Amino acid sequence: MGHLHFICSAILIVGAAPTFLAFWLVWKILSLILPGWMYQEIDDIFFGSYQKYILFFFEHCSGLKVYFSGDFDGLKQENALYLSNHQSTADWIACNSVAVRNKSIGQIRYVMKDGLQTIPMYGFYFYQHACVYVNRDAFRPQKMLEALDYLKHPKIRSWVVIFPEGTLFDPVDIPTIEKSRKIAEEKKLPVLGNHLTPRYRGAYMIFDRLKEKLDAVYNVTYVYDNSMTDEGRKTAPQLIDILLGRCKEIRVHLKRIPIDNVPNDQEKFKLWIHELFKDNDDLFLSSVLI
Repeated sequence: MGHLHFICSAILIVGAAPTFLAFWLVWKILSLILPGWMYQEIDDIFFGSYQKYILFFFEHCSGLKVYFSGDFDGLKQENALYLSNHQSTADWIACNSVAVRNKSIGQIRYVMKDGLQTIPMYGFYFYQHACVYVNRDAFRPQKMLEALDYLKHPKIRSWVVIFPEGTLFDPVDIPTIEKSRKIAEEKKLPVLGNHLTPRYRGAYMIFDRLKEKLDAVYNVTYVYDNSMTDEGRKTAPQLIDILLGRCKEIRVHLKRIPIDNVPNDQEKFKLWIHELFKDNDDLFLSSVLI
C-alpha cells in the first residue's frame, strides 16, 4: 500500500509541473514589458501554489505530522535569512511547512548547488524564481552578489534559505564527519556532535548584501522521526521514506533573531553562526525536540 501511495503521489506531483510551468511561461512573456518586481509578485503566487500542492501530499496524504516550537507565535510576514541544519532530502519540505504557516511560502529563495540546474523543468524554473545557484568547487562571489542585488528591491519579499553545513549530515558518513571535526579543531571551535561544522561565507554574503532589507535571521532545527534512538543517532528519513509512510513526525524549532542583533564583522559573524549551531547541537538532544 505504501509503494502504491508513493507511485501515485510522485506521478501527481511531477505530472502537474508542466501545467504550472505553462501558466508561468505565459506570465513570464506578458511581464517582459513590466518592472521586475511586478513579475516577481505574480511568480511568487505560482511558486507558492505549486509548493502548497506538493505539501498537501506530504502533510495530508502520507500521514506526516509536523510539530513546532520556539518563536512561531510571534512570527509575521517579513524578510528573513533562514538558516537550518541539513540532514535529509526532505529538509525543503520542512521549510515549506514553516513558510506556509507564515503565509510566506511563495517568497522562499533557496541557495542551491549548481548541479541542481540540470533537473528538467525544476532547475530552469528555480533560477527564474530568484533562487541562487552556487558552485562550491569553483565559487564565483560576483555571480552570487548579482543574484542577491535583485532581491534588494523593496517590493520583493524574500526568505533566503541556506544550509550552512553545505552537505547532508549522515552519522554513517564517517569521512565527512571526521573532516568536519578536523576543521573545527583547526579553527579552535567547539566540535559538533549532530551537525557538520557550518560554512559561514555564503550566509555572511547574504546578510552583508541584504542587511538593510532583512528583518530577522531564523535559526531553524529539524529532527526527524526515528533519527534519534536509544542506540544513538541514525540516518534521517529521506523524501521517499516520507511518501512511503516510514516517517510520521518532524519536529521543528525556530529561533527568531532580530537583524540588529547579528554581528556585522565577518570574523565575529563566523563565531556567531558556529555558536548558533552549537546551541542547535545541544537542542538536538533536549526534550524540546525529542
